[in-house]
Amino acid sequence: MNQLTNQSLHQGVSPQVEKFIDTLFDQLCASCPQLLNLTLERLQVVKRQWILGFAENGITKITQVKRGMAEMRAKPNGYLPSVGEFIQACKVLDYHVLGLPNEAELYQRYKTFLGYARFNRDEFQYRSKMEFWLLKNLYEKCKKKSEEDTLKTIPKLLTEAAEKVRSNFPFEDIPKMIPAKPSFYDKAKADKARDSLMAMMKGKGALQ
Repeated sequence: MNQLTNQSLHQGVSPQVEKFIDTLFDQLCASCPQLLNLTLERLQVVKRQWILGFAENGITKITQVKRGMAEMRAKPNGYLPSVGEFIQACKVLDYHVLGLPNEAELYQRYKTFLGYARFNRDEFQYRSKMEFWLLKNLYEKCKKKSEEDTLKTIPKLLTEAAEKVRSNFPFEDIPKMIPAKPSFYDKAKADKARDSLMAMMKGKGALQ
């Protein structure tokens, strides 16, 4: 039974990631004394929960774990992240590697975009085709929804965008700004025509 349980817990995660988690916990034990109070059996349970969390959230590559490690190193000494916090750190940095904003960045860009969305969308300075796709779809999904619903939609949309980037999805081009209609009024020509007319009228007056 234990063997089957371990297989299901480890499924989808490479042996390298499991080994890296062992190394990670060794480092955490050095910086977080509270881990030293756990029994070996309890520590193994915690590690298995991390492995399960990784598998359920698509953290299957050593590079992803290293990104999370880099983020955690920026935290104060003695800080012990939960598996959820560590996974979020892996994903946030992974978005940047794919050329995508993280959740907070996308929300800020969306709030700016709302000032253009109704009438001046073509004037908004999109940073990439991916951002254009994100903002366009987020607006279509959330323009009539609450801020809370928008914040819930953003992670799902970013996950979808990340999958598209990884699969080389051909994002549509950013629409070009429609040029202003040409004016038929040319001030220089109008001034010249007026001067010519005035000169002509003066000439006629002199002849009379």
